[in-house]
Amino acid sequence: MHNDLQIEFREDHIHVQLPPDYDLEPSGRNEIWARLKGLCEENKTCRILVEGHHPSGERDTADVIDAGMHTATVPKLWLAFHFENFVPDEQSELFEAIAASKGVRVKHFTDRENALKWLRNNSPN
Repeated sequence: MHNDLQIEFREDHIHVQLPPDYDLEPSGRNEIWARLKGLCEENKTCRILVEGHHPSGERDTADVIDAGMHTATVPKLWLAFHFENFVPDEQSELFEAIAASKGVRVKHFTDRENALKWLRNNSPN
Protein backbone atom coordinates (compact mmCIF):
# COMPACT_ATOMS: atom_id res chain seq x y z
CA MET A 1 0.00 0.00 0.00
CA HIS A 2 1.10 3.54 -0.59
CA ASN A 3 2.07 4.58 2.94
CA ASP A 4 2.24 8.26 2.07
CA LEU A 5 -1.35 8.28 0.77
CA GLN A 6 -3.87 9.02 3.54
CA ILE A 7 -7.39 7.62 3.15
CA GLU A 8 -10.05 7.96 5.85
CA PHE A 9 -13.77 8.44 6.43
CA ARG A 10 -14.66 11.97 7.50
CA GLU A 11 -18.18 12.86 8.57
CA ASP A 12 -20.01 12.04 5.32
CA HIS A 13 -17.33 11.31 2.73
CA ILE A 14 -14.08 9.47 2.13
CA HIS A 15 -11.11 11.82 2.25
CA VAL A 16 -7.94 11.11 0.30
CA GLN A 17 -4.89 13.28 0.98
CA LEU A 18 -2.16 13.24 -1.65
CA PRO A 19 1.22 14.26 -0.27
CA PRO A 20 3.48 16.66 -2.20
CA ASP A 21 5.27 14.99 -5.11
CA TYR A 22 2.96 11.95 -4.95
CA ASP A 23 3.31 9.71 -7.98
CA LEU A 24 0.15 7.88 -8.97
CA GLU A 25 1.51 4.55 -10.08
CA PRO A 26 -0.81 2.39 -12.16
CA SER A 27 0.51 -0.75 -10.45
CA GLY A 28 -1.11 0.24 -7.15
CA ARG A 29 -4.41 1.39 -8.59
CA ASN A 30 -6.38 -1.82 -7.90
CA GLU A 31 -5.33 -1.86 -4.26
CA ILE A 32 -6.25 1.79 -3.72
CA TRP A 33 -9.65 1.40 -5.38
CA ALA A 34 -10.39 -1.77 -3.39
CA ARG A 35 -9.71 0.18 -0.21
CA LEU A 36 -11.88 3.10 -1.34
CA LYS A 37 -14.73 0.75 -2.28
CA GLY A 38 -14.52 -0.97 1.10
CA LEU A 39 -14.63 2.33 3.00
CA CYS A 40 -17.53 3.58 0.89
CA GLU A 41 -19.53 0.40 1.54
CA GLU A 42 -18.66 0.36 5.24
CA ASN A 43 -19.71 3.99 5.71
CA LYS A 44 -22.63 3.95 3.26
CA THR A 45 -21.34 6.79 1.10
CA CYS A 46 -20.51 7.33 -2.55
CA ARG A 47 -18.66 10.62 -1.96
CA ILE A 48 -14.89 10.89 -2.25
CA LEU A 49 -12.83 14.06 -1.90
CA VAL A 50 -9.22 13.93 -3.11
CA GLU A 51 -6.98 16.78 -1.97
CA GLY A 52 -3.38 17.80 -2.26
CA HIS A 53 -1.11 18.82 -5.07
CA HIS A 54 -1.95 17.75 -8.57
CA PRO A 55 0.38 14.86 -9.40
CA SER A 56 3.14 16.08 -11.64
CA GLY A 57 4.22 14.60 -14.91
CA GLU A 58 2.51 13.56 -18.07
CA ARG A 59 0.53 10.36 -18.28
CA ASP A 60 0.01 8.57 -21.54
CA THR A 61 -3.52 8.35 -22.89
CA ALA A 62 -3.88 4.66 -22.03
CA ASP A 63 -3.04 5.39 -18.37
CA VAL A 64 -5.58 8.22 -18.18
CA ILE A 65 -8.24 5.95 -19.70
CA ASP A 66 -7.39 3.15 -17.27
CA ALA A 67 -7.54 5.56 -14.32
CA GLY A 68 -10.93 6.86 -15.45
CA MET A 69 -12.28 3.34 -15.85
CA HIS A 70 -11.16 2.39 -12.32
CA THR A 71 -13.48 5.05 -10.88
CA ALA A 72 -16.39 2.69 -11.63
CA THR A 73 -15.05 0.41 -8.86
CA VAL A 74 -17.31 2.40 -6.51
CA PRO A 75 -20.93 2.27 -7.73
CA LYS A 76 -22.65 5.65 -8.24
CA LEU A 77 -19.47 7.47 -7.25
CA TRP A 78 -19.23 11.23 -6.85
CA LEU A 79 -15.56 12.23 -6.96
CA ALA A 80 -14.31 15.75 -6.23
CA PHE A 81 -10.70 16.78 -6.65
CA HIS A 82 -9.34 19.80 -4.79
CA PHE A 83 -5.89 20.67 -6.09
CA GLU A 84 -4.16 23.96 -5.32
CA ASN A 85 -3.52 26.05 -8.44
CA PHE A 86 -5.10 23.42 -10.67
CA VAL A 87 -5.51 24.24 -14.34
CA PRO A 88 -7.67 21.81 -16.35
CA ASP A 89 -5.95 20.20 -19.30
CA GLU A 90 -6.66 17.57 -21.93
CA GLN A 91 -5.79 14.76 -19.52
CA SER A 92 -8.15 15.94 -16.78
CA GLU A 93 -10.93 16.40 -19.36
CA LEU A 94 -10.32 12.91 -20.75
CA PHE A 95 -10.35 11.44 -17.23
CA GLU A 96 -13.68 13.14 -16.48
CA ALA A 97 -15.18 11.94 -19.78
CA ILE A 98 -14.08 8.32 -19.24
CA ALA A 99 -15.39 8.35 -15.67
CA ALA A 100 -18.69 9.86 -16.84
CA SER A 101 -19.04 7.09 -19.41
CA LYS A 102 -18.93 4.67 -16.46
CA GLY A 103 -21.62 6.56 -14.52
CA VAL A 104 -19.20 8.44 -12.26
CA ARG A 105 -19.52 12.16 -11.58
CA VAL A 106 -16.12 13.86 -11.39
CA LYS A 107 -15.28 17.51 -10.94
CA HIS A 108 -12.05 19.41 -10.25
CA PHE A 109 -12.00 22.37 -7.84
CA THR A 110 -9.48 24.97 -6.69
CA ASP A 111 -11.51 25.61 -3.53
CA ARG A 112 -12.09 22.95 -0.85
CA GLU A 113 -15.41 24.35 0.37
CA ASN A 114 -16.86 24.36 -3.15
CA ALA A 115 -15.73 20.76 -3.63
CA LEU A 116 -17.46 19.65 -0.42
CA LYS A 117 -20.57 21.68 -1.24
CA TRP A 118 -20.79 20.05 -4.68
CA LEU A 119 -20.44 16.57 -3.13
CA ARG A 120 -23.00 17.21 -0.40
CA ASN A 121 -25.59 19.04 -2.48
CA ASN A 122 -25.59 16.74 -5.47
CA SER A 123 -24.72 13.18 -4.48
CA PRO A 124 -27.40 10.87 -3.06
CA ASN A 125 -25.44 9.99 0.11
